[in-house]
Amino acid sequence: MKYLKSLLSFLPLSAVLFSSSFILVSFFHNIGELSLSEITIPSVAAVIFAFIVYLLSLPLMKNREKGKVFSSFFIIIFFSYIGIFSLLGNIPIKSDLFVDNKSHFALAICFILFLLTFLFVRRLKTRLILLNRFLLLIALIITFLNIFQIGHYEISQRQETGPQSPLVLPDINESEFNRNKLPDIYFILPEDYSAPSVLKQYFNYDSTGFLDFLKDKKFYIASESASNYPKSFLSITSMLNMEYLDYLSKYKNSGDQTLVSTLIENNNFLRLIRELGYGYYQMGSWWGPTHFNPLADDNFIIEKENIGSIDDFSYTILESSILRPLIIRYLPRNVITESIEDKRKRILYQFRELPEVAKLPGPKFVFTHIIAPHGPYVFDRNCQNIGPRKTLKKTETENYTNQVNCINLKIEDVINTILKESPRPPVILLETDEGAPFLGEKVIPADSWSKATTDLLKEKFPIFAAYYLPGVSHKSLYPAISPVNSLRLISNLYFKTDFPILPDKNYIFPDMKHLYQFKDVTDEVKSVNNN
Repeated sequence: MKYLKSLLSFLPLSAVLFSSSFILVSFFHNIGELSLSEITIPSVAAVIFAFIVYLLSLPLMKNREKGKVFSSFFIIIFFSYIGIFSLLGNIPIKSDLFVDNKSHFALAICFILFLLTFLFVRRLKTRLILLNRFLLLIALIITFLNIFQIGHYEISQRQETGPQSPLVLPDINESEFNRNKLPDIYFILPEDYSAPSVLKQYFNYDSTGFLDFLKDKKFYIASESASNYPKSFLSITSMLNMEYLDYLSKYKNSGDQTLVSTLIENNNFLRLIRELGYGYYQMGSWWGPTHFNPLADDNFIIEKENIGSIDDFSYTILESSILRPLIIRYLPRNVITESIEDKRKRILYQFRELPEVAKLPGPKFVFTHIIAPHGPYVFDRNCQNIGPRKTLKKTETENYTNQVNCINLKIEDVINTILKESPRPPVILLETDEGAPFLGEKVIPADSWSKATTDLLKEKFPIFAAYYLPGVSHKSLYPAISPVNSLRLISNLYFKTDFPILPDKNYIFPDMKHLYQFKDVTDEVKSVNNN
């Protein structure tokens, strides 16, 4: 008991709790996009960080109690940078490449607070124990309040087991098929790729050259295809499971995007082709549900080459701290994702490795989720590397269409190689999940689709979709075929299934807190002018 009391008197409990509480706060603010397991590494790092700050403060303070007080205040200021930065919103900003004047003001305030805290604690001579107890009480309250909020969310909204698809898959007799003649299937999904008609009408970009390339290769272009949902996690769930997501409406008051993770991981199409002896290979993105699939025969992810990559949640925490100016300068990003350089490397890795998969024995299903032309913008129109210095000089649509052009070039190369390397003509589905991502920011708050105008829906929903279907007629295809029907059609044509082709519909949700409260907007979207 004596040793325990001595240990507790040495430990900087308030500093540890303050450091951990900032992790909890950040997690709770992004809880709909994260799983509970993602909090482990940042929490451990926060505890270690608190101990390092405390140990470094001891020789400065020359007193254990003063070290505890100073380390607690240091951590509070360290993680309060983003709050100070936000409070300076009314100060005019003059861009200085990556770090603006507001960042300098926020940094100056933080360093002044550090200095004042240092002088204040150094001069303290009495009531140190009382002050430490007060700080510990505040830290305990903040920590347990956030634990309660997270726990309440996990119990009330997070599902212990993911929802199950109601689709009944047909029984397939594997003996009816010659395994050596079954085609490989490539599903290449470039993220947020607007339809050629939208690119031409709204973004002044002409896709004719790319479309001619695909037509020369005998691809069918679904020129009037439109996404079934305006958000990736819903669209990908729907297309891989070959069904609409009406059955998720019982979660209409949920903002939990991870709800569909298991539906993506063990999707209906994967379950179907497994019955035929197909192998499954996934070319992982940074995004959790399509990053690593434990059910895959192999996951092709850049982390195999780049062990030091930082995860998305940890990046968010660092970007909120006093380290933000360094993060913005050297590891900039536009969304909660990987750094600019990591994104560039991942895309190049995917296009480099995809043809290598063609050499693997079949039959196989290869799913590739490429987070482009979605920003951040890391390539110019000719696939030369670019960074924030150049993108800041261009409009969003210019950067977006430049990256579209680069992805087109990359797709052309990879299609040529896949067709050359494949022992049998493969099925290739080129299809995106939604239109340009920045369109969702035209409503406030972003992606509050109940506030979207009909014109915005016309601009957002039309998508790029193209089919390479060797050995079968294109008669069953039609211009407006939407993602929910793509894999149904492929299954019917190649595996003798009898899936009915569903009506092509388009749904929105009201806002990010009611993700599964769907409203049919098909009539508004169908009025789009496909020039």
